[in-house]
Amino acid sequence: MFASALWLPLLLAPFTGGSATPPPADYWTDVPAAAGRKLGPPRIQPTRYRTLKLNLPAAQRYLRAVPAEGDAPTLLTLPLPDGSKHQFRVRRSSVMAPELAAKFPELQTFAGQDAADATASLRLELTPAGLRAQIIGYGGTQLIEPYRQGDTQHYICFDKAALPPGSKQWSEPGPIKR
Repeated sequence: MFASALWLPLLLAPFTGGSATPPPADYWTDVPAAAGRKLGPPRIQPTRYRTLKLNLPAAQRYLRAVPAEGDAPTLLTLPLPDGSKHQFRVRRSSVMAPELAAKFPELQTFAGQDAADATASLRLELTPAGLRAQIIGYGGTQLIEPYRQGDTQHYICFDKAALPPGSKQWSEPGPIKR
């Protein structure tokens, strides 16, 4: 009787949500408002936004292992401007010609979908300038961008509709120097 009582939870785990599947990767933490003000103004000036900190080295290690298109996707958690976080099924997605991809391996691109809402799609890129993401769904377009040029640790998350009319949406810091 005692032995079966020890084994029963292990046998039921796959059916009760206690599976051994690791949780989706989440490398984001919110930056409190006071700490965000110390960063200065963001490079992009939406009227409403969320400031976050990214554990970039851990995210880079994780994203290096993401499979190519057609393979089983990997779960990644991303923040949204409303304060929530969503899990996305992410796959590596090559957008460059193979010769260019070989010349610039530090430029990585990914595609994905919300794990709970397949109508929400994701495009994500990882470059020496940091991580950038565009999520189309939930009634709009949400963006994640580096907070300021040269800072790959802090990010701004906002709805594209929060950009002031006529504002330049965003720009890259310039060509990659070799």
